[in-house]
Amino acid sequence: MASPRNGVSAPPPSVSAAVMTHPDRAEQAALIAERTGLPRTGVASDPEPDGPPTALRSARVAFGAAALHHTDHHLVLQDDVRLAHGFAATLETILADHPGSPVSLFVEWGSRTAVLARWAVFTGVGAVPVVNPYAPIVALALPREISMELARFLEDTELSGVPGDRAVLRFMRERGLTPLVAVPNPVEHQDRPSLVGNDGQGPRRSVCFAPGPVRHHGGILEPPRALPFLRWNLGTPVLVDLDHDVPQAHRPLAAVLTGWGVSEEDLATALKAHHGGLSGVVPEPYLTSVWHTAVADGAILEARWPGTVAALRTRLTDPLVEGALATLVPGALRTFVDVDRLAEHRARVVEMTLSALEYGAGHCRVPGEEL
Repeated sequence: MASPRNGVSAPPPSVSAAVMTHPDRAEQAALIAERTGLPRTGVASDPEPDGPPTALRSARVAFGAAALHHTDHHLVLQDDVRLAHGFAATLETILADHPGSPVSLFVEWGSRTAVLARWAVFTGVGAVPVVNPYAPIVALALPREISMELARFLEDTELSGVPGDRAVLRFMRERGLTPLVAVPNPVEHQDRPSLVGNDGQGPRRSVCFAPGPVRHHGGILEPPRALPFLRWNLGTPVLVDLDHDVPQAHRPLAAVLTGWGVSEEDLATALKAHHGGLSGVVPEPYLTSVWHTAVADGAILEARWPGTVAALRTRLTDPLVEGALATLVPGALRTFVDVDRLAEHRARVVEMTLSALEYGAGHCRVPGEEL
């Protein structure tokens, strides 16, 4: 049910949906369509299944399916997702909070936007802006008219060879739209073979999947300028300047932390005290890289939202908080470590991540210009 407005409960937004797929996976797409709980849901199949691998063809059909229904919003899902229990009601709540915005219902655990999503879980905010160089389109809801306009945009032959998620972000930027991600995610990505060559990216799971109904908070996180980020394809931690986000401006995180008051020797000593046995599971230098990243996270959290980190240890019984702490290490290192083996040490991962946040909050001083 939508939130009351002026004392009167507004009707929930109406939503149509399409599951984009390839004919070879049409059966599983139909099952997902049924599980949405949305009555106006269909399957959008690739019209040229023997053509060069691309998500753009089925995406055009899927976003264009908004024209088939007179609804407020249109949702497009990929055919390799798992939906939370009570998905339809959760979706209505999210869209009622953000009626004019593109809203992704999933963001993968190693992305830049995932950093913001964890901060949103810790601070109790229900959405974050997308700061990836692409739009998360595993599960994307749009106002109906925008969805139809996007479908027409994707017909441009100049987009041939452009990844679908980057093409969608280009569309949004050209129209002055700010894409959001709902936190927690009511959609999980399944690890199945990619049809468009993404298997080399490692498992791409949700940063904070909530498998059942949860109370979604309102508001949108306002990110600081500085974003600690461990580049999942290189294994190197950097500080991204969101006001000047070009690769040349990314700064090595070890040097940044020295400027914030802790030396590499200090960090190494703290890691030795708090790795909790993970040194035998996560090889160097990746253990150091993820430690630096989480320490910088804690420093930013304390500087921007004082007291947030100090409260986390008392909130570990909250599955969302524990889950957000559990995804930083495997998300950042998914192409360098066995994430299933790492999952066997989940409690250690959570403890090390929390210890790093606490260390950063207690020992680092972030300059005001970084915020």
